[in-house]
Amino acid sequence: MKLISRLLVLFSLVLITQVTYAQNKDDERNYIKERKMKYRKGTRNHFKIDLGINNYLENNDFPDANNALYSVKPFGSWYVALNSINKSNIAGPLFVEWGGGFSWYNFKFENTDTRITKTNNGVVFDKDIRDINPIKSKLSASFINVSFVPLLDFGYSERIHNHWRFPDGDIDIDFRRKYGFRIGFGGYAGYRLGSRSKQVYSLNGDRKKDRESSNFFINNIRYGMRFQLGAGRIDLFANYDLNELFSDNKGPKLNAFSVGFTLL
Repeated sequence: MKLISRLLVLFSLVLITQVTYAQNKDDERNYIKERKMKYRKGTRNHFKIDLGINNYLENNDFPDANNALYSVKPFGSWYVALNSINKSNIAGPLFVEWGGGFSWYNFKFENTDTRITKTNNGVVFDKDIRDINPIKSKLSASFINVSFVPLLDFGYSERIHNHWRFPDGDIDIDFRRKYGFRIGFGGYAGYRLGSRSKQVYSLNGDRKKDRESSNFFINNIRYGMRFQLGAGRIDLFANYDLNELFSDNKGPKLNAFSVGFTLL
C-alpha cells in the first residue's frame, strides 16, 4: 500500500512538472513572438557604402558610338557614396529605406588628350594640342543626397542565443538581422557641392597635374531613380539621373548613371 501511495505521489509530481514545463514553453513562444513583432516594426539605422562605376547616355546611346571626346572609360570612372540609411517597417516584408549621404562622380575620359574648358557660352571638350605625353584626364563632381526606396525584404527575423531557463528564469534573447532576399525601387535627389577637372601628363620626363575647380555648368540639382537587389550582406544597385548632367545648352545632353554594389 505504501508503495502504491509513493508511486501516485511520484506520478503527480511528474504530471505537475510536465504541465508547468508546457506552460512555460507556451509563455516562451508568446514572448518570442511579441519581441519579434516589436523588432520587425519601427525604424533602424544602417551605414552603407556604394561602390561602382559610372557613365552617361547621350540620346539613349553611349558617346563612344560617335567617338566623342567626352566618352569615358567605364572601369576607370568610379562612383562612391557614403550613406546613413534608416529602415522602417510598413507591414510584413514591406519596408522603406530613407536617409541621406554624400556621393562622388568621377568621369575618366577615354581619350587622355581630352581637355575640358568653361567658356561664357558653355563647356567645351577639345583635344589638347600641347607637346606633352598625356596620362589621364577626368571630370569629377560631389553631391549631398537624400533617398527614398520602398523594398520587400524576406529575410528579416531573429536568432535566439540562450534557451528558456526552467522553471521561472528570465528569457535572454538576442534578436539579430537575418540577411535574405530583398528587392527595392525608389528615387533620390541631390545638390552639387563641388566639381573640378584634372589632367595628368608627362613633360620632359616630369609628371605634371593641371587642376581646375569650377562648376563647368554642371546642374546644381540631380534627381533620378534607384533600383536595388540583394541577398546576404551585399546589395546590387543601379542609379539613373533623370535630369541632364549639364545645364540646358551649356554642354552635351548627357544623363549620368551608376551601377555597382552596396556594402551593408
